[in-house]
Amino acid sequence: MVHDIPDSLTEVIPARGRTAFPMAKGQTLRIEDLEGQQAVDLICYNLDNLDEGFWAAHSAKLNGTIYLSTGHVLYSTLANPMMTIIEDTVGVNDVICGSCSYALDVVRYGTEKAKPGCMENFEAAIAPWGLRRKDIPMCFNIFLRYPVEETGVVSIDHPAPSTAGDYMVLRAEMDLLVAISNCPQENNPCTGFNPTPLGISVQSTADMS
Repeated sequence: MVHDIPDSLTEVIPARGRTAFPMAKGQTLRIEDLEGQQAVDLICYNLDNLDEGFWAAHSAKLNGTIYLSTGHVLYSTLANPMMTIIEDTVGVNDVICGSCSYALDVVRYGTEKAKPGCMENFEAAIAPWGLRRKDIPMCFNIFLRYPVEETGVVSIDHPAPSTAGDYMVLRAEMDLLVAISNCPQENNPCTGFNPTPLGISVQSTADMS
């Protein structure tokens, strides 16, 4: 299968926005929190086999942690390496709590407060590739910390730990379709209750300064 993969890409994802794009093996993706306290949801698929996608549980097991950072690998449903984190200025990125959604927020916060979430963003972003909501895997939560207590209690009432200018760089370990949701959540502090823009760029390793 032949895919049109650009040599580079630069984009500002607006607050509450989303994007999806192909990446070639060896290219790097830089994700920057432009204003601070902005959570980012990321999923990816094998571009040559869209049935193979990111798998959070394999990534936690094979890296031995639920908080991924520099040197850790994102693994697929088939336990293949998909992306490697090569830089991370925050150091705490969650793989256990997944994406927000309108349906989830109805349960958590009530119908009056519920709004479209990252699941709805992903659904729109991947539609041009023939993928549907049922194809969305549990995401990688970048710039997000969900502390787990000794009793197993998980708290979502903690702000995203990133500040303006914090970033992560990931290297593609296969040709990929990547989708990003700039989290639109306003009902808990993962966005500081105020979603803000996100900067991304894709480039070949040889072009990195």
